[in-house]
Amino acid sequence: MAPEVIEGQAYDGRCDWWSIGIILYECLYGHTPFLAEEGRQETKENITNFQSRFFFPQQPHVSDKGQDLLLKLIRQRSDRLCSRRYELKDNGQLDAGMSTDFFGRHVFADDGEDIKAHRWFRNVPWDELHMLKAPFVPRVDGPEDTRYFDESDTGADLTNAREKRALTPAEVRCVLEECHPATRNLAVDLVSKPAGEANLRDVDQQIEDALDVPLDEKSLLKRFVRECGPKERKRPRDKILRDPKTRDVALDIRKKTAFSGYTWKRMTPRTYVGLL
Repeated sequence: MAPEVIEGQAYDGRCDWWSIGIILYECLYGHTPFLAEEGRQETKENITNFQSRFFFPQQPHVSDKGQDLLLKLIRQRSDRLCSRRYELKDNGQLDAGMSTDFFGRHVFADDGEDIKAHRWFRNVPWDELHMLKAPFVPRVDGPEDTRYFDESDTGADLTNAREKRALTPAEVRCVLEECHPATRNLAVDLVSKPAGEANLRDVDQQIEDALDVPLDEKSLLKRFVRECGPKERKRPRDKILRDPKTRDVALDIRKKTAFSGYTWKRMTPRTYVGLL
């Protein structure tokens, strides 16, 4: 959530472009920038104080164009990159009643023009994007084929799931035998305890701060921890899905009725005009 939403201020379409910046950051770095291990309240405090909590990790390398785009999305609402029309509205140079929703909040149509014009997207053919073949096309056997979904997140009783056996110190050193001794020693320490998403941020920072670990081995060590280190057990938040007596039936019903009554229909240009 954008800081203005957390603070209970009046917000507009610009809060969604903050969220896009957060998602882009996670796509590039593998984690969100403000997640706190302590919990939601601490995460919210990180967001409201984002100017002092925001930073770019050294690895992986992201171009200056990518970092510039992130900096222009993850910033105060008044300076956030999206559309100059919001700035004009804030300055009273635009009719405030032109583009409001039912609750009076401002959402300008096609308000991402300044983002699309950013130099990071210089070679993106926006007008033809919908006609290009996707870089990854799922291959499924039918509407019930769920091969691309992680079964561990569907509501199984993960408290009784078999955990992956932790590697012994000797096995860790054997796998990383070509690495520097300091790298192997740190790896033994890092995979000795389970890590969740929030912990991995601290792990990455610990690796970055390790002066005796060669720079060219730090990325390898981060990947090793993610692939070979034990993971924290996940449990469904829903009590019904945690109960062995009800989880299977409830999950089956939810799968069958998740999209009941919903259909997708392409809107005609005339319909779009009617919404403006």
